[in-house]
Order: sequence, then structure tokens, then C-alpha cells
Amino acid sequence: MQFRILVVDDEKNIREGLAASLEMDGYQVETAADGDAGFKRFRKGDIDLLITDLRMPGISGEELLKKVDSETPGIPVIVLTGHGTVENAVAAMRNGAYDFLTKPVDLGHLSLLVKRALQGRELFLKHRRLEEELEHEKQFRTMVGTSAPMRQVFDTVSRAAPSKASILITGESGVGKELVADAIHDLSPRKGKPMIKVHCAALAASILESELFGHEKGAFTGAVVRTRGRFELAHEGTLFLDEIGEIDQNIQIKLLRVLQEKKFERVGGEETIEVDVRIVAATNKDLKAEIEKGNFREDLYYRLNVVNILVPPLRERKDDLPLLITAFLREFAEENGKTLEGIDDKARAALYAYDWPGNVRELRNCMESAVVMTRGPVITAEDLPPTVRTQNDSLWIRIPLGTTMEEAEKVIIRDTLSAHKGNKSKAAEVLAMGRKTLHRKLSEWGEDDSGE
Repeated sequence: MQFRILVVDDEKNIREGLAASLEMDGYQVETAADGDAGFKRFRKGDIDLLITDLRMPGISGEELLKKVDSETPGIPVIVLTGHGTVENAVAAMRNGAYDFLTKPVDLGHLSLLVKRALQGRELFLKHRRLEEELEHEKQFRTMVGTSAPMRQVFDTVSRAAPSKASILITGESGVGKELVADAIHDLSPRKGKPMIKVHCAALAASILESELFGHEKGAFTGAVVRTRGRFELAHEGTLFLDEIGEIDQNIQIKLLRVLQEKKFERVGGEETIEVDVRIVAATNKDLKAEIEKGNFREDLYYRLNVVNILVPPLRERKDDLPLLITAFLREFAEENGKTLEGIDDKARAALYAYDWPGNVRELRNCMESAVVMTRGPVITAEDLPPTVRTQNDSLWIRIPLGTTMEEAEKVIIRDTLSAHKGNKSKAAEVLAMGRKTLHRKLSEWGEDDSGE
């Protein structure tokens, strides 16, 4: 990488002389005539090392050093000083300067000093990049996918997680909404605080209210002690409300108040409790349709849905199947003490042909079953559940080896048209081909009757 150095000195001959010498060493160099201009340029970014005089009009070198260190810790700063101010240079080093040089500057010494400082800078940047990559991998460790729909999910999670905004995760059952919630918490400033989860559909309304807000002793039969609710337990952390579309209207009102005022009372209590909780909710229901039916409050919906993350069903991200299958095979082979070499072609074809109505959860269960049932080192179609291994072979196009590209294209287009009952618009959409292009090819083959 080519490093960029900023030289700040009010003496023109010195800064231009230093710049010329450093440019001969292969560095990109910019200059500034005073501390104010130097700091203004530094804040634009891309500066890897700063060389500054100590005594200048306006912002002094010492002040510039403090500002730079506060703005971007780790940037090496070399200070220049006259013979009479060496003590000031030493003080600057105590404040974070990398080293100092006395004037007139020994250019050979400067070259060595700059080289050593930038080597340290390069190691620092490499280490930081490695830490960021490892942290990113850790945060998305349970979310597998490289398809375009999943890249969109990862991007939205990365941008929304550091904020305080409420997030609503939507998608079919089994797509992995809870894993998305985990990633949001791990990427947020609250990752060191509690991540509390409540599965709303699993609890009756009376029990759910107590679970969320807690209760006082004697609030109801069996309430023998005061109990803190999930909101209190999640203070300064994240509260994940799964299947939020199932909650009772009365609890919706209390939940709305907490979102608006960050206050609530325990069941049977009068004390008002304040909490700092980040809400992440999930649902497989169409909440807008539930609002129209009168089952869900519109004001609560907009409070929850500040950021929406739609997790795609597995049938819309089949590009991720190889990664998911490999991950699940490795997990269950290790869990069951088996050594597996992979999957045969027939089993793989069946897995790819299946539409996975139960999504990633169903695929995971399928691969666990296959690992348990297989007798050898390779998963076969017979090891798969019956619903998966009996997929209709007509969903696949067979092209013999030795077929030319032109003939293969004809087979693909004809079979796709046949599968969609001659609907050219649908066939063109599936083939990612313009309708005019499809009509032109069919016309060339004498097969275009311009009908649908």
C-alpha cells in the first residue's frame, strides 16, 4: 500500500523540502502552513502519518497532536522542534507523539524514522482488519448464505444493529428469524448486556403479561413472591419478542406504553418502573392484514416496525443450499460420531428439487435424519425423508454430454416453455431473458406463433 503523509510547518522552505525528500522515498505527501489548515486536512481522512512543527501561529503542534490523537488514536505523529524546545518535544512524546526531530532536520534520520513508524502503522491496520473480520464472522456465525437475498439481510442487520431503533423481523416459519435477532444483538452496543427472549405464542395472555412485566406478591393465586419480568431482566440489553402477532389486545396497550414512555408497572403493583430496553420483534403473520381485521393495533405496529427485515424463504435462496447442506452435515456428523464424505448425485438432485415449505428448519431436520439413517460414508436418496426423495423428476432438465451450447439452449427454452404451458412471459421471467429475445430465438427456430 502507498502511505500518505501530512507535513505541517509554517516555514515554507522546511515543509516543501521535507515533502520533496519524502516523495523521493515513494510516499504521497501533502502540506499545510499552520495547525488549523493541518487539522482541517487531517479530518478529511487517508492520512497515515503526521509530521508537525511544535511552534506555529494558531493551533500549536502540541494542540494539533492532542486533536489528532483524540480524533484517530494510533496515527503516528513525529514532531519537529528547535534546539531550545527539546523539553517541549519530550512532553509531546508523553502525550502520544511517536518521536521527535530537532531542526535542521537530518533527512536520512527522518527517512528511517518514517519507515519504522509506517511499518508499525501497517501492522496495526492489518491487526485491526483481522479483528474486524473475526468479529464479523462471529456475529454471523449461525447465519449461512451468500445469495443476493441473504446479502441484503446481512447488510440491513449491519446498518440497523448499532442504532436504538426497534426492529421487526418478518418471514415464514422456519426461515431463521431468531438467528437474525441474535446477530442484531451481537452487532449492537448492547452485546455485553442481556439478550432476553419471549415466545409470545407459547404463553396464555394472563401468563404472558406476568412474564413481560413481572408481578407483585399476592397479585394472583400462586404469586407467593415478587417476580421481575422480562423487561426488567433485559434492562440495558435487548428483548426479543417472537411471534408478536399472537399477543392479546390488552398486552398490546401495555407494550405500546413501554415503547413510548419506557415505563410500566408490575401486575398487581403501583410502583412505576423505568427501563432501557431495545425491542426486536418477529412474526410470520401479515400484521397489516391483522390491523385491518382489528387484531393488531396500528400504532403499536409502527412503533415496532421502525426497521423491517424480511428473511426470505429457502425456496427463494436455493443458491445457499450447498452451504447449508455442508454446514448441517458437518454439525450432525460430529454430533453422531460419523465420518461422512458427502452426498451422491441423486440425493443432491432431490434436495435441490424440493421447495422446502418448512424452510431452513425443515432442511436442518432433514439433514439430521439423513446422517442418522445412512449406513455408509455417502448420503444417498434412500437416506432422505420420503417427502424429499420422491420429488418429481420433471422439475429437472436433462442434457446429455456432448450436446452443443446451441442445442442445450434450445432444450432449456423448450422445456421451460412446456413447464409453464407455453406462457412466454413467465418463461422469459424464469430464464432471466427479455421477451423480445425469447420471441426472436423461437422465430429463428420456426416455433414462434406470437401467442401466449
